[in-house]
Amino acid sequence: MKAHLLLLLLIVTSYWNFASAKESGQIGQTLYQIEGDGTGAEGSYLVKITTMVKKKTIDDALLIKCAVHGVLFRGFTSEEFRQNQRPLITSPAVEQEHAEFFNTFFANGGAYMNFAQMVGNDRIAVKVGKEYRIGGTVQVHKEALRKYLQDNKIIKGLADGF
Repeated sequence: MKAHLLLLLLIVTSYWNFASAKESGQIGQTLYQIEGDGTGAEGSYLVKITTMVKKKTIDDALLIKCAVHGVLFRGFTSEEFRQNQRPLITSPAVEQEHAEFFNTFFANGGAYMNFAQMVGNDRIAVKVGKEYRIGGTVQVHKEALRKYLQDNKIIKGLADGF
């Protein structure tokens, strides 16, 4: 009985920590965590993504979607690498104002796939209760993503003035 209570407490605590982390985000019903994972090539970020799913299969497209969403709307930090990156889109209203654009952008196989890729083979899958915590490192091409958003008039460029 004590073992069951301890296991339940561990699961609840783990899920609580995951859901309440500072850099957590949400795409539809998918909760994720994003944190910096070192330096990438010029014009890109390396981020570590962790999310909870019902099946053990690691879906690279889901991790990439979470990474791009996090870079756009959440930003990220890393104490280990001393990173603190603000999101590319700082106004929460932009996601609502351009909902149709972002629904298409984040659709399965959408344009978001052009701005990021998985790095290495360090995917993880750990069972936590009835779900699995999956994760991996993603390289997000922030400059290309910023230009795409500017070209589609979602965000203003620096040359557009104030």
